[in-house]
Amino acid sequence: MEGSETSMARTPNGTRDGPQSRRTPQNPPREPPHYSSGRQVPHGIEQRAALRRRRKRRRAILFYIAMFLFVVVAAVTLSLTVLFKIDTIQVTGSSRYPAQQIVSISGIVQGENLFLAKTKEARTAIESQLPYIKAATVSRQLPATIVIHVEDDTAKGAIAYEGQYALIGSGDKVLEFVDTLPQGVTLVKGLDLAKAEVGQPIVYTDDVELSSSPADDASEADGSSAEASGSSPSESTLAGGEDSSHKSKEIFQELWTAIEESGLDKITEIDLSDRYNLVILYDNRITMELGLPTDLEYKLHYAKGILDAGGIKDTEKGTLKLSDAMDNRVPFEPDYSNSSAAAPG
Repeated sequence: MEGSETSMARTPNGTRDGPQSRRTPQNPPREPPHYSSGRQVPHGIEQRAALRRRRKRRRAILFYIAMFLFVVVAAVTLSLTVLFKIDTIQVTGSSRYPAQQIVSISGIVQGENLFLAKTKEARTAIESQLPYIKAATVSRQLPATIVIHVEDDTAKGAIAYEGQYALIGSGDKVLEFVDTLPQGVTLVKGLDLAKAEVGQPIVYTDDVELSSSPADDASEADGSSAEASGSSPSESTLAGGEDSSHKSKEIFQELWTAIEESGLDKITEIDLSDRYNLVILYDNRITMELGLPTDLEYKLHYAKGILDAGGIKDTEKGTLKLSDAMDNRVPFEPDYSNSSAAAPG
């Protein structure tokens, strides 16, 4: 019907396909609504949300830090109280002292915590209270072992002191006092000791004088002694410009080092009484005059070369003058008198 608002839509083949709304220009089709991907929120709400996120993140960080510290404290507490208790103390190395004595002197005991053991104090106690121990090391081995390694010392010389002999080891440490000079130990003359105590390095008189006397007093004393002896100041000093009266310790140490380097092993006596002519007695029969304390290692190597080459017979006695060894002038003067180590004064 013409007045009808609806009509049947026709299909392409001419058939009707149901009612169809009649559209007029005044009633256009509505488009579907469009939605944005996000909604705008007030600025204050966004700030509060960001603040809450930051606070939550900080709380999480603090929580993990607290947990980490708790674990660390718990581990340390267990390590120092329950775990790592010492159950074995081993003593290694060669020593004249029994292992039990070394352990007792160290102060370390079984059942003590491994990490609380005072290893440095133990080493110091062992080296000072057991003088024939040259060096000691105290180390930890997990899970529960302390290892004490010791190295024995030997007497390198004997020095007369207060009616006895002070046996000196490495580092000038006093090993013990004896009444009779042991066989094979070198007697050292010409050294004045201010103090000697078992387990401690010897104190030279020269060291005490140097520490108590100002430098200008020493210079005046040097000048007056040079005038009294009729020699010039240059003649009263040794090579290198150092005062001979203040070099006994250095001379002894340098001479002993030269002896060890040369390989001479039958030194009966060392005499430092005359700083301008050091003397050593080899095998109780050959007196070696070294002259000034310079080029000592060369002089002693020279002497050893003569002995090794048979330049001096094994039964021969005499004096070998090495002061001019640098110029290849080393005369030997036979001397058949007996030489022996003197008793301490």
